[in-house]
Amino acid sequence: MIWVIGCDEAGYGPPLGAFTQASVALLLPGSAGAIEDTWSAFPELFRKRKGAARAHPGGLPLVVDDSKLMTQIAAGIEHMGLLWPLLFGYQSGPKPVLMNLLDWAHLPDRTTYSNDPTLNETLPLRWHLPDSVREHAEITFRKNGLVDRQARVSMVSPAVFNQMIDQYQNKSAVLEKGWQNHIRWWLHQLPGEEPVVIISDRLGGKKSYAGIFQEALGADGLVQVVKEDDSQSTYRCLGTKREIMLIVSPKADSKYLAVAAASMLAKHLREISMEMVNHFWMAKVSNLKPTAGYPEDGKRFFEEIHSALLRTGINTDQVWRKR
Repeated sequence: MIWVIGCDEAGYGPPLGAFTQASVALLLPGSAGAIEDTWSAFPELFRKRKGAARAHPGGLPLVVDDSKLMTQIAAGIEHMGLLWPLLFGYQSGPKPVLMNLLDWAHLPDRTTYSNDPTLNETLPLRWHLPDSVREHAEITFRKNGLVDRQARVSMVSPAVFNQMIDQYQNKSAVLEKGWQNHIRWWLHQLPGEEPVVIISDRLGGKKSYAGIFQEALGADGLVQVVKEDDSQSTYRCLGTKREIMLIVSPKADSKYLAVAAASMLAKHLREISMEMVNHFWMAKVSNLKPTAGYPEDGKRFFEEIHSALLRTGINTDQVWRKR
């Protein structure tokens, strides 16, 4: 068996709303096929977005793909949200709310988002899933040998995003520090002694990751470069208690299921963030139209809430990112 960890993010570019990151850990049979094409290795469990426009959310096989592709189908966001109870076994109870999900899945440091003025921890999570459906999915996963499946997320508010830009003088530091936090958490928390393969999409246009991977690994081992070129960056760790490898690949979210699942969880959380932003400000500004937070429309939204900012005493840095 081998642990495959996929990492991805959402909301890095937009100036409004949370920046979200997610990581997914799957304990898979230790074959190259299971890692490189998990969709084909487990056809009863997973399918890609192509040809799945009418797939029923909550049914098997689960539709798992790059979140940008998932948003192109009508029930894409619902498919994303249902990964929590179906793939990761999250038991939300009869009335799921955001606070319970964050308590269960967020990395230990919640201060990166907990002081955001738009945060509504009692926000209902809109999925309707009978226990029998979740239980059937769990039985099917176990029958196929996927017994251990875990996920973690993190959210960064505009205020903390801006603080990190001031501290590091570089927007990419927000992305890289969050990526390191996820990797560090898994390397310290994963049970057993099975080998670990960490897979990530590229962080911006960066091709070399030895330095930031070494920072995440700390004194537990030494990072060795295996390959760094346009197609892929690959690293192995020397002196560690278990075998550890890092693969950074362009479009990893369309090549590796664990990265695609992380992409979907990050996007789902980003959508929740924007729902809270819209609800908060629409309650304070008459006839305000909602926004997805992207640069052009985000600017329109920010200009329209400016007077409400002054009234509420909320600082610009708490709402609008500097970069």
